[in-house]
Amino acid sequence: MSLFSRKPVEEVEPAPEPRQFPIPRPAVRADGLRDFDQQRDFVLDLLTPLAPFGVALLDAVGLTLNESITAEQNLPGSGVKVGDVLVAKGTRIEPRLVGLLAGVGITKVMTRPKPRIVVIPVGRPSQALAGGQDLVSYLVAAQLQDLGAQLFHVPGTAYDEDELTELISDQLIRADLIITTGGFADDEVNVGAVLERIGLADLTEAAISPGRQQGVALVGDDDVPLLALPSDPVAAHILLMTLVVPAVRQLMGVEQVRPATRRARVTQPVSVTPGLLTAAHVVVDEADTLSFRGRRQGIDALMAITRANGIALLLSPDGQITIGSWVDYIPLTS
Repeated sequence: MSLFSRKPVEEVEPAPEPRQFPIPRPAVRADGLRDFDQQRDFVLDLLTPLAPFGVALLDAVGLTLNESITAEQNLPGSGVKVGDVLVAKGTRIEPRLVGLLAGVGITKVMTRPKPRIVVIPVGRPSQALAGGQDLVSYLVAAQLQDLGAQLFHVPGTAYDEDELTELISDQLIRADLIITTGGFADDEVNVGAVLERIGLADLTEAAISPGRQQGVALVGDDDVPLLALPSDPVAAHILLMTLVVPAVRQLMGVEQVRPATRRARVTQPVSVTPGLLTAAHVVVDEADTLSFRGRRQGIDALMAITRANGIALLLSPDGQITIGSWVDYIPLTS
């Protein structure tokens, strides 16, 4: 009999590989910020258009067309010839289009479903007893519903990290995209800590002002995308129009995802931070000149946003934009 007993060798499982984003994350600049265009491209590349399906023409109202529809014959009196595009891919189907398509004999179309978007306001612990409402979440939810999303707005009931973790986790089953509003200010629940707990998060600040504080994450077993916006109304609305709306349009399979821009002249000198994209709510008149809306807070900020008809995108290598300079702006009205 051996004087030594041999214990069976226990197999040690290798440590799991750390989770990584499915695509490379953009580099960070020397100032610690990420170029905003690269940040938006990163977000869009994480999103895959929803799978198309066939639907009866009347049931297609409000959905996005997945394929262009061309004329199969000349249409006398309209100028439309065989092969001309009647309705382009990515068009949101509305009643007049239904009439046109029915008129040329089309009764079924290929569409993409409405993206299911969940909007979650992040609470402030100081409001736990006061029942405060995050007004920004209503602005975000309304914009995305108007865009054509199937919208779920969750009341702001998460006042600590555990509650927010549970709230986000409960919404994953019905979400193609989750949007949170708030969670970056000192008196708000730390949304970044929650995202790092439940998913793969990137909280790199972007080179846009206002709106540099934002976040993107993939959460849950199915890697549901999540975009985190600040609670400041002006910053949140700018990110809504420049980042979130393109993301939703990407899910819809729209061809023109990024916001369309126009040009207008400034009527006053403007100073901006060199190398930082500065966005500002503006009023553009019929002469294509724009005037700026001052930065405000709370209800006053929401009022200023309501009265604006554009968001100017200001970028200057030396920080100076002179009178008469032409700048890009995103129209807020059709």
